[in-house]
Amino acid sequence: MTHLTTPLLVCIIVTVGYRTLAVAAYDQKPSKRPHIVLITADDMGWNDVGFHGSNQIATPHIDALAYDGVILNRHYSAPMCTPSRAALMTGRHPINVGMQHYVIDIDEPWGLGLDQRIMPQYFRAAGYRTHMIGKWHLGFFTEHYIPTNRGFDTHIGYLGPYVDYWSYVSKMNSGTFEGYDMRQNQSVNYAANGTYATDYFTSAARDIIAQHGKSGQPMLLVMNHLAPHAGNDDDPLQAPQETIDRFAYIRNSDRRTYAAMMSKLDDSVGAVYESLRANGMLDNSIIVFLSDNGGVTRGMHSNTGSNYPFRGQKHSPWEGAVRTAALIWSPLLKDTQRVSNQWFHISDWLPTLASAAGIAMGNSSFSDIDGIDQWEALAYGTGNPRQRLMNNLDEIFGYTSYTENGFKYINGTTLNGMNDAWYGETDPLDQLPDDDQYLSSIMATRIARAGRLDEKLISYLRRHATVNCGNSIATKPCNPLVKPCLFDIINDPCEMHDISDEYPKRLREIRNRLELYRLRAAKPRNRPHDPEADPSKFGGVWNWWRTDPTKAATLQDEGDDSPLPPPTHSLAKDTQLFVIIPIVVVGIIFVIGTLLYLSNKNIIKLCRRTKKQDSATTPSEIPTDASSPDGKAAVDAAFSSKIYVISDRDMDSSSKQDQCSV
Repeated sequence: MTHLTTPLLVCIIVTVGYRTLAVAAYDQKPSKRPHIVLITADDMGWNDVGFHGSNQIATPHIDALAYDGVILNRHYSAPMCTPSRAALMTGRHPINVGMQHYVIDIDEPWGLGLDQRIMPQYFRAAGYRTHMIGKWHLGFFTEHYIPTNRGFDTHIGYLGPYVDYWSYVSKMNSGTFEGYDMRQNQSVNYAANGTYATDYFTSAARDIIAQHGKSGQPMLLVMNHLAPHAGNDDDPLQAPQETIDRFAYIRNSDRRTYAAMMSKLDDSVGAVYESLRANGMLDNSIIVFLSDNGGVTRGMHSNTGSNYPFRGQKHSPWEGAVRTAALIWSPLLKDTQRVSNQWFHISDWLPTLASAAGIAMGNSSFSDIDGIDQWEALAYGTGNPRQRLMNNLDEIFGYTSYTENGFKYINGTTLNGMNDAWYGETDPLDQLPDDDQYLSSIMATRIARAGRLDEKLISYLRRHATVNCGNSIATKPCNPLVKPCLFDIINDPCEMHDISDEYPKRLREIRNRLELYRLRAAKPRNRPHDPEADPSKFGGVWNWWRTDPTKAATLQDEGDDSPLPPPTHSLAKDTQLFVIIPIVVVGIIFVIGTLLYLSNKNIIKLCRRTKKQDSATTPSEIPTDASSPDGKAAVDAAFSSKIYVISDRDMDSSSKQDQCSV
């Protein structure tokens, strides 16, 4: 056995040493952590910002940030609000946390699981002050689910899916309930009533930034705008009249109002930039701007958003739903003023921003995440860490949208194919501003002047950020309700030419991989409408209507009145350590002893596998606290059966194990 011991020890020492050095380097706290501002637009279309080539809607501040930073031209999300926001906050695919099916209607008693550790919790543990402005939409049926009980120090905004832009009343389109939905932390905020929502949220952001400018504390500001989401059905599109009048050249009155909503959003982005500069924080800040999903050109909650030339819209498996406008700007980026075509998923933001802030996301008793740390690739332009994108797998609606190595697979769709066409082409009769006017609007911003942008550079970047599909007629159409579709999404970004018949082997490989995703996916957490949520019972305000999280988490909605299981840990945490550590040590000794009996061939395979799993291209791992405060994890577990976690790493591991089994 002596000849086996040496290579085994070398493998163990190298692996442990590598991880120790990596953790030590990661845990080094920078002298000054960066301020992070994450701005999310709601239901904004790909074609609704100028940097993707359209002159219809002026967004000079957003565009200037894009040109001076990095344009993320392959940024992907889930196709709807709640799933994408769950992925953004957790760094996990919605299918792994039961958030893959539809959205949370305001009167439904469910939310993002309390066992999930989310973005503000990591940053607060690292010394950040954490703030949220605007939309939450991850559940509030009990007080345990609201933002200030999930890691945010402050929250100024609404808890449900949307509100009126002036009155902050949210009216259910699927029922008769309506109520006021605006909060200052846990308290109802009536002061906002009468102020245009985008302006109110911008003012709140200015105040928070000014406080940090004085205190010097690192800031995480998540700014989830209402704009340009539609409001209540009786008056869905709203903006100040003087702003609407600036877009008189747009013939469609709804689209004209939408343009004004976008313009106010652009003003807000400019104001946030200016506030960071005025408070001496800009040089140590990271600004991210993105849309949570595609725009809604037609149908329910339509805001006339345009995803053109992509196919589909929000609530569909197509690029128009999941490929979203996004950018990152920061003086900390070393390779800027460029268009990036690296694949980026919305779940990547948590590990990426944590990496930029020097926050370790290492292993412990927590679950892996699916997001990949892409900070190095963004900062230095060093490559493309991600090759697979799980847009969504929804077995209730019955569709899958998935991309792997440039091949996009779609099987099934939503609403019987009603959202599967190409929408949002600009009216040819609109007298749009010309390119010179567009360039002048960009050059007039402080962002452009500070970044020393010039018109030649802007035109070059804009040309490379614009998607042109050429042939406007689909030569090889595919109906995913009849059979699966396969697209070369790099050369056919508008999903016009089905190539499934040409690549049957690739189709089979993807379907086999997706079967593993499907088998390990978490059960959707959705719950039916609850009449007890009626705001009239709470003074006309949308409020958490269940006070006992244990009762709220039972499966009584499914006819199962069985009691909750006992808490996961019945011992005190200090006692747990004395019990667990010896067990772990004995386990390690047992594993090492077992490995000593392996052949040299298997040892070499083990070393190679370990190196591959530790490479920079594998997803980061983020802890999910299994023994969270107040026993939230145990309470929340009753929502569903065991959640089987799958990530890109799991898929890689499964493939390797199949190939190397003996």
